[in-house]
Amino acid sequence: MISLHVLGTASAKPTTDRNVSGSFLNGPSGSFLIDCGEGMQQRIASHDRWLRSIGSNERTKMSKIKAIYLTHAHLDHCWGVLPMLHSMDKIGRKSRLEIHGPTSTSALNWVKDRPGEVPDSDSGIYPSDLAIQFDWWKKHGGKNGAFQFEVDWILYPVDQVGIEGILVSDDDEMSVHAYVTNHLDVPSFAYLFSTPELQGKFDRSAAIADGHDEESIRKIALDISDSAKYRGPNRPSRSILISGDTTSDVPSFLELNTSVDVIIHESTFDDSLQTKATSYGHSTARDAAIIASHIGAKFLGLTHFSSRFQDLSHLEEEARSVYNQSHALNDGDRISIELDGSIHLERKGLEEWISIAHVMES
Repeated sequence: MISLHVLGTASAKPTTDRNVSGSFLNGPSGSFLIDCGEGMQQRIASHDRWLRSIGSNERTKMSKIKAIYLTHAHLDHCWGVLPMLHSMDKIGRKSRLEIHGPTSTSALNWVKDRPGEVPDSDSGIYPSDLAIQFDWWKKHGGKNGAFQFEVDWILYPVDQVGIEGILVSDDDEMSVHAYVTNHLDVPSFAYLFSTPELQGKFDRSAAIADGHDEESIRKIALDISDSAKYRGPNRPSRSILISGDTTSDVPSFLELNTSVDVIIHESTFDDSLQTKATSYGHSTARDAAIIASHIGAKFLGLTHFSSRFQDLSHLEEEARSVYNQSHALNDGDRISIELDGSIHLERKGLEEWISIAHVMES
C-alpha cells in the first residue's frame, strides 16, 4: 500500500487552517518526505501523536524518513529542512538520509567556482537555487558544524533532463522518477512514486484440490513457473505523482507513458485568475483537472491554495467540470492506494478517520 499524509496545502502564505507545503509518504520500502516547508517537524510530530491516539498502525515519524524529495527551491517548500536536520542530529540519528532536488548546470558551476557567494542578477541563476542552499546547509550542520549522520545531497540539473524524466531511486519495492515541471525560471520537479508489478494471488484451495500438501505448496509458491497455474492475474504497479509549483504546460506530463493512480497537483488559483496563474508559474484547479484527465489518473488531489480562498468549493467545482474525481485536500488528509487499485481519501475526525471518497479499480 502507498499512503500519503498531506501535511500542508497552503501556497506561500500559511493560514489559520493551512500550513505550507509538505507531505509524508509511507510506502512498501519506507517513509519519505515530499517538500519540507517551515515548521514541518512539528507537523509531523503532531500528526503522529494523533495517529497513535486513534490506535492506528501507521506512523509519521521523523526518525523513519529515508529520503526528502524537494520539488524546488522556494522557501515555502524547503525552509524546514535545516531545522529538521538539526533535530535529527540531536535525537541521535545514525542512519543515512538522502535529500534530492532540482538545480541547473550553471548553479552547480557557480557553487564550485564561487563557494559561499550568492549569485547576482546578471548570473541568470535563481539566488536561492537548491545548489546554493545545499552548500549553505552543509556548512551549518550539527553542533560542531557537521551532522552525526551521513547526508547525501543529491542534485539534478534540469537542463540535462529530457521529457522522459529520470530515475532517481529504485529498489525491489518502490521506484522514484523525477519529471521537469514549469515554474518560471526556478528549476522544479514532480516526483512519481511507483511500486513494481506483483504476481497474482496464490490460490491455495486450488492447489490442495490437486492433491498438494502444505510442504509442496510452499515449494510451488516460491517458483514462478510452477506457481503460474495457481495464481490470478498479475497485480499492476501502483503509483502517485506529486507536483510542486508549476503551470499546466509540462511536456513530461503531456508525454507521460506510464499509468498513474493518483496525481497531487497544485491549484493555486481559480478560473478568474488564469492570467495571474500563468504569469506567476502556477495552475488553476481547472488546469490541474485537464492534466489529470489527460494522463488518465484515477484520482486528483488539489493542493497549494492561495490564502485569498477561505471556501474551496468553487475550486473543486471548476476542476470537476473537467474531471469528476477531483478533490480539494485539507491539512491532515490521508490518501491511500491499495494493492487492488482502490483509492481512499480520509479526513481527520475527532477520534477516527472520516471517509471522504473511495475510488474502485475499474
